[in-house]
Amino acid sequence: MTKYIISKSTTIELNEKNEIRSEDIDIALLASLGFEPENVEGVTVWVNKNDRYWLLNEQNLPNDDAEREKAIAAINQMTNARPLSPALDLSFSQILMRQIPMNVTGEAFVSGSLTGQWRAETITLHNPYDVKAHGILAGKMQPMSFAHPSLSVAVAILFLQALGVGQRAYVYIPDRADSQPQLLYVTAQNEKGLKDLVPEICLYRMENLDKYAVIGLDQDMVQDACEKAQLQRTILLAKAKTDAPQPEPELVAAAPAAEPQKAE
Repeated sequence: MTKYIISKSTTIELNEKNEIRSEDIDIALLASLGFEPENVEGVTVWVNKNDRYWLLNEQNLPNDDAEREKAIAAINQMTNARPLSPALDLSFSQILMRQIPMNVTGEAFVSGSLTGQWRAETITLHNPYDVKAHGILAGKMQPMSFAHPSLSVAVAILFLQALGVGQRAYVYIPDRADSQPQLLYVTAQNEKGLKDLVPEICLYRMENLDKYAVIGLDQDMVQDACEKAQLQRTILLAKAKTDAPQPEPELVAAAPAAEPQKAE
């Protein structure tokens, strides 16, 4: 389980498969847009300067339509807020798409099977994996995508992913004498490509920094991580040098000692 800090008052947790719980999607969306939670008579209300919302998926509402409407109206009145399901609301999806530029396309077939899903993709540089042209792309610059049968859910998850949710921290030390270490955040999708691209001696995982992917780190924390990676690199290089097979010493025949001259 990996935690990600979304705001000063909100932290979510991803499971071992790097998946966000469905009940946390709405929380993360509102927190990332600057809403703060406020407890009103046992109901969590998400508030900013202009709006007040309570989350439909957090309340145990009746199944009967008429009773459900009554329950919603009662909560509205008690909290002075409106109900919302951000991850299922297409108008909310448009807000997210204005925050993070993305393309959305429909996919009828996936691997030859009729599927029917929506794929949301971030808009990035042309040929983003061309390292010679762009270097190593990380953070919001890296290409990302997410597919789901629900259009609004595909947009919501990609939005959170682009902010940093689910991204993993590495320190990259280029293999050049004048190079400086860099802190990179990459998605699980791009992690394998990064490892294939960069020599192992140049890449160092920093699991303890994953949780800061959304909110960022101060410069001191970045410096500490870079120094830790440089120390690990120094140790590995020294070990590799020690473990390398040493050449056998050449055997040189000793020169015969000069015989003492005989007295005439």
